[in-house]
Amino acid sequence: MLGRSRGFVVTLIGSVVLAACAFDGALLRDAAPLPSDAVPLPRPAPKFSAAPVMPTWRHLPETVSAQQFNQDKAKCTKVANSAPGVGSPEIKFYLAFTNCMRSEGYEATSGL
Repeated sequence: MLGRSRGFVVTLIGSVVLAACAFDGALLRDAAPLPSDAVPLPRPAPKFSAAPVMPTWRHLPETVSAQQFNQDKAKCTKVANSAPGVGSPEIKFYLAFTNCMRSEGYEATSGL
């Protein structure tokens, strides 16, 4: 059984090699060469940032003063900068900052 499959594989490989050697490129003679300016240009890099865009914040149920907002933001920035964990520092900061701001009573609104 092993001898039959080995013979089949040898025959298959031999026929492929023979066909490759017999091919002289006759089919490619009629093909026109590409002009030198037909080479595609490299694409520009995508325009996105690895870090998420920080949203704007609105305090619920009522607004707070700018001073209170700045104090809360400073507190959450400090918490986010010392957040433990693995992964991208930008993502860790974003998640910790967002969670802190929500715990202070703020709601994120889309900045887009």
